[in-house]
Amino acid sequence: MRLIQAQGNDYVISVKANQGTLYRQIVQQAQSTAPRSQIQQTETGHGRTIQRTVSTFELSASLKLKWAGAQQFVHIHYGGQRQGKPYQEDLYYLTSLTSDAAALMARIRAHWGIENRLHWVKDVVLQEDAASIAQAAPASLMAILRNLAVSLFRAHGYPSLVKAIDLLSHDFDRLLPMLGIFPP
Repeated sequence: MRLIQAQGNDYVISVKANQGTLYRQIVQQAQSTAPRSQIQQTETGHGRTIQRTVSTFELSASLKLKWAGAQQFVHIHYGGQRQGKPYQEDLYYLTSLTSDAAALMARIRAHWGIENRLHWVKDVVLQEDAASIAQAAPASLMAILRNLAVSLFRAHGYPSLVKAIDLLSHDFDRLLPMLGIFPP
């Protein structure tokens, strides 16, 4: 984090339960102190309704000393209905920014967009996490090929990789021109 700050940048990083002490301290503080700022949002779409409460909290002096540049943390509590079933979750983020809850939520959602458009696709659609290649060079090559596939399909107007794969997986007459190897 010092390097991020030394380059004149800020950060918003996720804090998860496997970060034991930090996570416990933040959760305890969120439960026992009033937020610095707070907003509530409700969204409906994709077969679900989501209620979100986003709160920012001043970081304790001891945590500010441990985490370079950290100023506050964000707690997002969300829940609702997914396909008729209730769910809820709590997310926590550590940040060097002093922005209010609305501004930080906008930044976090922008990152979620990247996660959903790229990482989720690579993990779920292309099953990158299930790859059993153990050696570094072949694993890197396959990662490059997956990234190339995602980029090519998106560049050619396919927002859904599942649909692109279904339409083009056996259609070399349409696939090869996408690579610029053969004319259309």
